[in-house]
Amino acid sequence: MFLNDTIAAIATPIGEGGIGIIRISGPQAKNIGEILLRKANRSGMALEDHRIYHGFVVDPQTGADIDEVLFFYAQKPHSYTAEDTLEIQAHGGALNLAKILELILKQNIRMAEPGEFTLRAYLNGRIDLVQAESIIDLIRAKTDKAHELALSQLTGRTTNAIQKIETDLYQILITIEAVLDFPEEGLPEITRNKVKETGIAIQQNLKELMLQINEGRKIREGIGIVIAGRPNVGKSSLLNCFLQEERAIVTEIPGTTRDIIETQFQLQGIPIRLYDTAGLRSTDNPIEQIGIQKAEQYMDEADLVLLLLDGSEPLTEDDQAIINKVDPAKTILVINKTDLPPRLDKEKIPANMRAKQVELSALTGNGFSSLEKSIINAVGLGAIRVDDRPLLSRVRHKKALEQAVESLQSFLDGLDNGLSEDLLAVDLRSCLAAIGEITGKNVSEEVLHGIFSQFCIGK
Repeated sequence: MFLNDTIAAIATPIGEGGIGIIRISGPQAKNIGEILLRKANRSGMALEDHRIYHGFVVDPQTGADIDEVLFFYAQKPHSYTAEDTLEIQAHGGALNLAKILELILKQNIRMAEPGEFTLRAYLNGRIDLVQAESIIDLIRAKTDKAHELALSQLTGRTTNAIQKIETDLYQILITIEAVLDFPEEGLPEITRNKVKETGIAIQQNLKELMLQINEGRKIREGIGIVIAGRPNVGKSSLLNCFLQEERAIVTEIPGTTRDIIETQFQLQGIPIRLYDTAGLRSTDNPIEQIGIQKAEQYMDEADLVLLLLDGSEPLTEDDQAIINKVDPAKTILVINKTDLPPRLDKEKIPANMRAKQVELSALTGNGFSSLEKSIINAVGLGAIRVDDRPLLSRVRHKKALEQAVESLQSFLDGLDNGLSEDLLAVDLRSCLAAIGEITGKNVSEEVLHGIFSQFCIGK
């Protein structure tokens, strides 16, 4: 990928629409505008910075008008990519936009790769990597809280907090390295104590960021909940109860659900991914066995499992086998069919499972509100909030913070044990390098590719 050339792409979804946008970024952006665009009065095309024009896209070969458009030129560094940028707002429609893009590419302009506009914004220093990631989160946000989290990261709330930590670490590093220039003097005791105090405060800030990542992840990704149980205990009925519609097929025939049914809804502003799984039981049917294997995999990976039992029947061997498989710490026991005479002996269920027990009728909906409250408590939805705290939300953020905390702890231990200043400086640089992986100051090409390949072409 070359970052000193000019790129172009359609920046709006393909299809019919009122407006379609084509974005051009790079040193030739202004020149392309002067070649292909004409003002409405057909006057000269000396484009001024950050001024919107009404005019036409014209084929330079034939002089024929292609479309009536609005367009503007933004001179670097005051643009999305911090490069010269031209944006053309044309009429929507795949053919119309394709014709304009074809004319642009004929001027020795390269088609942008996925996420390349945002990548250039990052490489040109206009945004850091946390802000770049927040852009795709903003595009994909499905709830108000997810939108608010992405916006807070994009506007720099998290970046500012991380920069403050980096500044404090650099101040310690400067103090340590100053001693290296005069090793015979060593680090004075009063300075050593002050450095340790600052280091402990920084470590606490890093730990708080790390603890809050799980909240950020839930807001961004949502929470995965699996409905599990043997066949015909009412799993599909419970799914339909959540959705208030008949999404899953409900019959008296055991094993109707053979594959995973996935759906989404919101609970207290948090996206919930709900999975209705195949009934778990001993079977020789190879197709059903595949469904059961998938169900068990989803149970292992879920944030929460709703283990459904039929309260109108005695506990079966299949029920007991499922109870033994699930993790009680992330399981809510749901006893269904309370509209029928009870026959389930609850004393045969382990006490740690009965501690989080809800009884309901998926058929009538009676008791369903109690289940919702149990879910909210089990996954901590009530504590999740987007406020003025800096929230990170990705696995890579957590790994980097863990490394930073570990390196800083090694530094603090070194202070206590009287290690030399050169060894202390190594731990501080290691801590700074780990934090740099979050913001992008210290990141591999592999990580960059993984992040920006998630973007669409044109963003």
